[in-house]
Amino acid sequence: MIESSSQPGRHDHLLSPQFLRKLEQAAIASKHILVGRTKGERRSARRGSSVEFADFRAYNPGDDLRYLDWNAFARLQRLFLKLFIEEEDLHVYMLIDASRSMDFGSPPHDRRASPSKLRWGQQAAAALSYIALCGGDRVQAFAHSGADGASSRLFRGRGAAPELFDWLAGQGAAGETGLVQAVRWLRAAAPAPGLTFLISDLLTPEWETALSQLAVTKGEACVLHVLTPDEFSPGARGDLRLIDSETIGQEQAPAQQCEVTMGASLLRRYTQERDRFLADVRATCNRYGFSYLFSLTDQPVEDVILKSLRKLQVIR
Repeated sequence: MIESSSQPGRHDHLLSPQFLRKLEQAAIASKHILVGRTKGERRSARRGSSVEFADFRAYNPGDDLRYLDWNAFARLQRLFLKLFIEEEDLHVYMLIDASRSMDFGSPPHDRRASPSKLRWGQQAAAALSYIALCGGDRVQAFAHSGADGASSRLFRGRGAAPELFDWLAGQGAAGETGLVQAVRWLRAAAPAPGLTFLISDLLTPEWETALSQLAVTKGEACVLHVLTPDEFSPGARGDLRLIDSETIGQEQAPAQQCEVTMGASLLRRYTQERDRFLADVRATCNRYGFSYLFSLTDQPVEDVILKSLRKLQVIR
């Protein structure tokens, strides 16, 4: 695992101040109660010693005598222990696909067009992280490409947002998609069960294996599946040479490429395969109980986070 340093100031244009203010009113909505490690702002699965009463149970030798209910003993001549709800934090993980295919799209400075998939993913991760940090949850980000990966430190508190944003903005795209390795790495590195947001184009034959690996990870998962408008509906026509961006610059072999004639027949086939792929991904996520959202990079991240994810009850 690589601990990456960051340079100050790179987060300036990830999220607007107006968007950040809206995010402060939102919260991560965990479907299940997950046990954290420190006191936070959401209910834990454990019984603790906070001020909110939860239940009674029979006394067992060794229990803390401070929590005995002597009024119940006086009435029933039996020992009962008071149980209370303990508030704990949620661990939220951002697993970002940083392979070279995620770099497809417009550069960050081109505001006239949609951003690259990686830039869109960085913005989505920043927004979700900010919601979690404002809610007292812990956040850790992971970026993975090929056999390489980088992880941030574990953040908590709103004041940590600039450093996390810097880290996210500093991650560049490189190498081939390695989602299976990325999920295994996350499982080994994550300090506690939590909610994982996987942000990827899933353009790898191993996407289904990666999701199956994510399914055995303790906790919950939400898959943010992102493509560019040109990937969803290609606008190029005629004779083309297509080059696999993830194989460019490999030392072992030249970049993979093929020549095609983009006509009506091939476009129909492309649309059919695209729709089948998206349907298979959605069905797989439903089977594993993941929240799933497909988006194009021309859809504003603000709408995705505050509208679409709210409909999915991932955000409240």
